[in-house]
Amino acid sequence: MRLTKILIGEFIVLIASVFIFRSLWTMLDQYFGYNYLPEFLILGIVLTVIGLIVLNHGVKCEIEKAAKPKSASP
Repeated sequence: MRLTKILIGEFIVLIASVFIFRSLWTMLDQYFGYNYLPEFLILGIVLTVIGLIVLNHGVKCEIEKAAKPKSASP
């Protein structure tokens, strides 16, 4: 059930990020034009990699927690 919640949460974040990305891209085009596209592309790639690392760490922790056998109480 937790994995399902994680997947649903990631899907919602993905859809929301499309709207945010599109809005920010349009806004940046109005202010900066096309002069800074390479810099914004590099920044976007770096932020994407950082975000994926954080998400994968969270999922890995949840999977490891679920896979741990419950210790018997004395």
